[in-house]
Amino acid sequence: MTTPILSLGHRNAAYSVAFSRDAQLLASGCLDKTISVWDLPSGKQRLQLRGHGEAVCGLAFLPDGVTLLSASLDKTLRLWDLESGKLKSTLTGGHQTYLTCMDASADCRLAASGSHDKSVVVWDIAGGQPLGELKGHTDLITAIAMSPDGKLIASGGHDVLVRIWDAEKREPLKQLGPHTAAIQSLAFAPDGTTIAAGDDDGMIRIWNTKTGDFKEIRGGHQRTVKSLTFSPDGTQLASGGADTTVRIHDVATAREVRNLQGHRNSVYDVAFAPDGKQLASAGFDRTVHVWSL
Repeated sequence: MTTPILSLGHRNAAYSVAFSRDAQLLASGCLDKTISVWDLPSGKQRLQLRGHGEAVCGLAFLPDGVTLLSASLDKTLRLWDLESGKLKSTLTGGHQTYLTCMDASADCRLAASGSHDKSVVVWDIAGGQPLGELKGHTDLITAIAMSPDGKLIASGGHDVLVRIWDAEKREPLKQLGPHTAAIQSLAFAPDGTTIAAGDDDGMIRIWNTKTGDFKEIRGGHQRTVKSLTFSPDGTQLASGGADTTVRIHDVATAREVRNLQGHRNSVYDVAFAPDGKQLASAGFDRTVHVWSL
């Protein structure tokens, strides 16, 4: 068992977390509709951003280092100026009901979001508007991932399938599955062709999107796998679960190599630092932990 090197307290459940590109800042989104921006060297809160009308379920730092992208159940994406702490713009018009998940390309030119309305929406971040809707899922969408180069989108949900889409053409490419339970988490590896999917049974599948082959990670999480993220070099996969644990898996062997225990409730999000030496986890227990790897 490993002890976190830093624990950051919230007034409510923490739903999402993201490192800045230089790993000096950590942003965490909360059930209480706020976003906290933390200075990692000191462990002190630098900013608290307010404006969303519902829980903040997705975060990404833009390459400029001074802009943060956030997504919320309130159906909007927002861009924040981290120097002034002010809202720069609000992106609306995509979903009809709760926006449940969001991911962005590495350059944050495009983002994708999933919703309880069963649709995936592709967003032009700089243009500030939705580009189009991807339809095909037959039930709630609860997980989304975008390949680092922004060319592919993966979506999953209660219809137990992973669907792969062409982000530019906004067309379906492939269907992976089915899983045995609802898919709650997705993550692309840096290579853009490997994707991990976690479900309500506690199982993780690592898929090759070109061949449709997969390997399973079983026996780790005892409950829902709520979050997944690959290390920057693609050799490790971190997962956060409803069983309160954060687990690190070796991608090549599909075996667990570390079990990080410190949360007292479900772990809703995990994120690697850009250098892969730290991992952040956001929990329903109102804490964000930073772990040294």
